[in-house]
Amino acid sequence: MSGFLTSPLAPVLAALLAAVGSIVFGLAAVRQHGAVQDATADERAGRRHWWRQVTAVLRDRSWLVGAAQATAGGGLHVVALALAPITLVQPIGVLAVPTTVIAAAARQHRRPPRSQLIGMVLAVAGIVVVTVVLLLPGSTRPLVPAAGAVALAVAVLVVPSLLVLLLARRLPPLARTLALAVAAAALFGLNSVMIRIGTALLADHTFAARWPTTVLAVVGLVVGLPLGLLCMQAAYRSGSAHAVICCLTLFDPVSAVTGGRLLLHDGGGLAGWIVAAAAVGAVLTVVGVLVLSREYPVEVGR
Repeated sequence: MSGFLTSPLAPVLAALLAAVGSIVFGLAAVRQHGAVQDATADERAGRRHWWRQVTAVLRDRSWLVGAAQATAGGGLHVVALALAPITLVQPIGVLAVPTTVIAAAARQHRRPPRSQLIGMVLAVAGIVVVTVVLLLPGSTRPLVPAAGAVALAVAVLVVPSLLVLLLARRLPPLARTLALAVAAAALFGLNSVMIRIGTALLADHTFAARWPTTVLAVVGLVVGLPLGLLCMQAAYRSGSAHAVICCLTLFDPVSAVTGGRLLLHDGGGLAGWIVAAAAVGAVLTVVGVLVLSREYPVEVGR
């Protein structure tokens, strides 16, 4: 297994797995958003209290299928992170945005307008550029960070996100949706960094010797993953799936790539022209996502 991790084919397989995982996650987002919005409509109409709304969502077939899809997409993402740097894997998640656009249009039996198609082309073209240039050799192996650095990273992202989740109901619908979605994105980025730390420990055979770092990485996952999912579901409850996914795909890579570079030096050793080309692709992607997000104003939730 360790030999394959250093194989030239590993990043290619990682990119493919990340792409499939992103598409599956986009499909899951549309399903779960519809179920959460239906339950929220019942609560606003006075037909259900909030706790009955939660149990209704958990029993909803569409939501459960979406949860299974999200789990499958997450599993593919974990394998991709074991095979390639965060700088390659994480930006591919933007493919969830055009997926949600197409899936939502199909769900509503309509064709996406031209502006959405332009946004999708820009987003996909940008991510293709990023992926192709980052598949080139030159990335160094990740360095396992000290336990204190891992603890600081977990605290810096978990504590503010928890406050956002607890206080979000006091915000207007638009601000609430964006705050919750950004918090979820930051936590999902943290999860990717913790997974990458775990795979680096396994690759170096220091999983037991550096047990404080191992324990803190596990704690970061155990706390960050459910908290991120709660923030994401709360964002679905108060806004559109497209606004939530746009925030996730823009800020998740920022959180993950920043954490990966600071903690693991992941993706280090890349030539300057590769970084510049990846930056151009990232700009195209951001422009495409912003074009798509403008087409979907946040729905008013409770």
